[in-house]
Amino acid sequence: CLVQKPALSSAMVSDSLDDIVLGETRSGNAFPASLARGGYGGDVADRAGKLTAGKSVRHFEDVFVIGGTAEAVQKTAEAMLDAAARSGDDRIKVLGLCKAADALVLTPEPTQAMADEAMRKLREAKQMCDDLDDFEEGEAAVSHVMAKAYMRFGGEDEEIQDKALDHGSDAAYLCQTLGCKKGEGASLIIVGDSYQKTKDQAKAVEYHKKALAVFKEMGDQSSIGFVYNKLAEDYFKVKPDLKRAANHVKRALAIFQEARDPQEEANSWHLLAQIQGADRDVEGAVASVTNARSLCQFLKDHTAEGKAMESLVNTLMENKMEQQSIKLAKEIVTVHHDAGDRRAEAMALSQLAELYGRCHEYASAEKVANSCEDIFKSVRDQDGIKRAQKLKEMAEHGQKCERIEFALSRHQGGLHMPKTLLIDPGRQKRLQDSFNDFAKSA
Repeated sequence: CLVQKPALSSAMVSDSLDDIVLGETRSGNAFPASLARGGYGGDVADRAGKLTAGKSVRHFEDVFVIGGTAEAVQKTAEAMLDAAARSGDDRIKVLGLCKAADALVLTPEPTQAMADEAMRKLREAKQMCDDLDDFEEGEAAVSHVMAKAYMRFGGEDEEIQDKALDHGSDAAYLCQTLGCKKGEGASLIIVGDSYQKTKDQAKAVEYHKKALAVFKEMGDQSSIGFVYNKLAEDYFKVKPDLKRAANHVKRALAIFQEARDPQEEANSWHLLAQIQGADRDVEGAVASVTNARSLCQFLKDHTAEGKAMESLVNTLMENKMEQQSIKLAKEIVTVHHDAGDRRAEAMALSQLAELYGRCHEYASAEKVANSCEDIFKSVRDQDGIKRAQKLKEMAEHGQKCERIEFALSRHQGGLHMPKTLLIDPGRQKRLQDSFNDFAKSA
């Protein structure tokens, strides 16, 4: 049955495709949208009918494939754009542009340039839809990926998340009207994800369950497993119900193991490890990350392997297992180094330096931060260089504190002031700099 989407204010329901500054809103070049604004369950133009006949039908459903890596999605996009170039079919090109934008959305560590490029591709696709006039499939595809882009790049900005809800709902209803179950279910997932971002657990669960019902009707086991993981996230990230979250992940694991899908199985083990870590089940988290790592190594996916290991580092630190955390953090550096991923290696080094600092091993922190800075300089990552420099300052400050504390310890009997007031070199300058920054921003 059709479900009405909650009404949004006119200021939030935009008919434009805006540029996104990561984590905030920035107005950009806009163009009119021809999608109905009634939302999922509202009215769509009477011209919406069954899927257009021809090769574009297969490519239309390809837009809504769930899961996969950014690299795999990019290959699909390139194949679609090549097919469009060979056939001269602008409809396939629209879908290929949407898929190419989707690949950028799925990138694990997106940059501002990637966000801008994704929105540029979606603008081009939307303009082509308007020129083609009677191409509802293209409009649904644009709305679907647009919703994913707003959700992915918009951070916690409520206005942007409202746009994700709006476009995701439009895509879900258009796909339902067009008879595309896969698109309907995939778009309902995005609506649920947007509610999850805004911490509305009840709505997130409601829409993820709607997606689950669609995929169960289709008999699409892989998508069913994917949605079980989404439900697990709803119960883990918003208002934690760890037992219920773990049960949903275990259902997903059973499905992906039976389907022999190592990528999604690895993702499920990683999610289960995070839930177990939150539940203080260190042994379970270690076992789950070990399983995830084995699958990632089979897939040669060092990025996913590093992410799983990072979650275990956090669990170990939260349980005061500092040396085990440092040992594992060193392994993460090795994983990225062996894969030849210099930027990821530098980021892992920065995380190791931060760990050393938290453990008050400042000399080691400074040494690692220096190596980190050298690599960031070699790949010309300005943000990374600044991060490394801050870590070096932290390590140097810690070492100064230690030297002062050692000197004072020999005269502790004659001191009658809290050592926190004494052992903080550079405190006055930092306070002044902080005030200056505040004054400039005011």
